[in-house]
Amino acid sequence: MTGYDIGEVIGKGFIDFTPAREASRISKIFKSHVAKREPFAFLESSRVRKDGQLMIMESSGVPFFGDDGSLLGYRGIGRDITNRKKVEKDLENSLKKVEKTMEAAIQAISYTMETRDPYTTGHQRRVTQLACAIAKEMGVTPWQIDGIRVAGLLHDIGKIAVPTEILSKPGKLSDIEFSMIKAHPKVGFDILKNVEFEWPIARIVVQHHERLDGSGYPFGLHGRDILQESRILAVADVVEAMSSHRPYRPALGIDKALAEVMRGEGALYDPEVVRACARVIKERGFKFES
Repeated sequence: MTGYDIGEVIGKGFIDFTPAREASRISKIFKSHVAKREPFAFLESSRVRKDGQLMIMESSGVPFFGDDGSLLGYRGIGRDITNRKKVEKDLENSLKKVEKTMEAAIQAISYTMETRDPYTTGHQRRVTQLACAIAKEMGVTPWQIDGIRVAGLLHDIGKIAVPTEILSKPGKLSDIEFSMIKAHPKVGFDILKNVEFEWPIARIVVQHHERLDGSGYPFGLHGRDILQESRILAVADVVEAMSSHRPYRPALGIDKALAEVMRGEGALYDPEVVRACARVIKERGFKFES
């Protein structure tokens, strides 16, 4: 594997064929196993071939000792995994490219939605900022926070089916107009349901207007039947909407918005989410970014 003749390796240890930057790490690991008289498995390290090229070796072995307890060597197996590691790196790079492409597509869709409704420009982005801050405050896993971020940027995608005249109407909506607005979570679900995200994005989106007491829409779900991510988005959505200007009213401000969700704590909104939201705003100094 390394290109050396037998005569060139007799009397030398594996450290002699290990790059200086790796030698200390590998030596420390090997000595630790020797001291404990235990085997080591699938230890990856670099080796220098005779031609100067680096290779990656995967080693597994069992140290053996003389009658006086001194180390004589180890019996084991070394495999050249250079090509495998290269394939893994190529796959990792490809995955990163796919993730960047998906991110760009999500941002483009979100921006397209916002250009239809100048009064809510940036709404999805700001809701995402607050929702992710709340989730982090609650100790939600980083994986879930990534899902909340994607769902937040897409949560109003269903409004693509609502006429702009209704979205920007300055006066009170009629019952028919409001019913069209209320249909947007289900439309969003239908748009997203066949996209293979890592997270249940379509379900998070369709549930972000559900309320704990069953008074929400479109399904009237109760309590824990609503996804945690949707319960977080619900609070962030209300706080952002009330804090911002709308065609039918001026901005009410963050204090009134927070007071509103606190009034609905336990009945409409998840108490844990509301309390986390209050801490984020009052104690952590959260501010919406433009």
